[in-house]
Amino acid sequence: MDNLTHGLLGLAIGALRRPDVSPGAPARPSATDRATLVASVLAAELPDLDTLLARGDAVTVALHAHRGLSHALVFAPVVALVATLTAKALFRGARWGPLLLTSLASTLFAHLLPDLWTGWGTRVLLPFSDARLSLDWTVVVDPWVTLPLVVGTALAWRWRASLRAWWALRVGLAGSAAYVGARVVVWALLTQRVAAAHPQAEQVRVFPAPLAFGTWRYVARLPGDLLAAGDVTLTGQPQEARRVHAPAAALPRELGEVPTVREALAWARFPVVTVAAVEGGSEVRIADLRYHLRGEPTLTFVVRVDAARAVTDARLERGGSASELLRRWRGGEEPPPRPEDVRSGPTAAP
Repeated sequence: MDNLTHGLLGLAIGALRRPDVSPGAPARPSATDRATLVASVLAAELPDLDTLLARGDAVTVALHAHRGLSHALVFAPVVALVATLTAKALFRGARWGPLLLTSLASTLFAHLLPDLWTGWGTRVLLPFSDARLSLDWTVVVDPWVTLPLVVGTALAWRWRASLRAWWALRVGLAGSAAYVGARVVVWALLTQRVAAAHPQAEQVRVFPAPLAFGTWRYVARLPGDLLAAGDVTLTGQPQEARRVHAPAAALPRELGEVPTVREALAWARFPVVTVAAVEGGSEVRIADLRYHLRGEPTLTFVVRVDAARAVTDARLERGGSASELLRRWRGGEEPPPRPEDVRSGPTAAP
């Protein structure tokens, strides 16, 4: 999720603890009350500091450096301890127990879980497994997850001299959780619907679409190395847009051993790979069909390597700006024409 949502979730989780203020008395938060809220926000934000330490080419930074060990379950107590120590230094009278417990809860439920439920995924099992796991319930930035938290925070600030401030944060958290819960139900329903439409499919996945609740994308892996991509709505049947031949052995072995290429392939769950000869080497394009617009991939990692298999350029192509993609998605515009259809496997140089 985005950092605003992480922080607001952390603040709301910190408010789940019963404050030290006595009912009926003026709301004068204790040092522990204030430190708990600060520590929860810090714990919800700290894992993303790994972006400041990222090194390497654009593909490696996007896929490997970020959401690494700082996002792992085994590292969560370390994040919680750092947040606790920081809050304790700011509020010297705060008690250790509430700070550490709420910091740990915030790390798990305000950062790791929201990253896990997005379509991009995260590696929560490091260092035991490098697998990128994803529940595919929301996109990375979903304003409907964030809005109830914003409203709850605004009301809490207005009522900061009252115990109602804690309740406002809790209600905001409940609203956000209810929305995510509704998306889980829709995701499960549409997954069953797509599976029924493709009974021969070896694998079916439904993916969230930007700013859409009832419209989702799907990909079905069919026999013969075929990928069927389309859209499915809450009120209709799956609409297949196209099929792509995507053999698993499309990439030459020597190119697949290039670390940057290997990282992109490990990330892509429904990869469509093309290889073209370019001056001085090869260009590998790895698109993931789970990000598609009516069957056309909108997210592609492009890696150029020279004859010695050294990376000379690596970048991420998103198929246009965010506003362009959203306009095409909502307006039904066709993707811009290309010189040829996406094909998997080696291609000849022009």
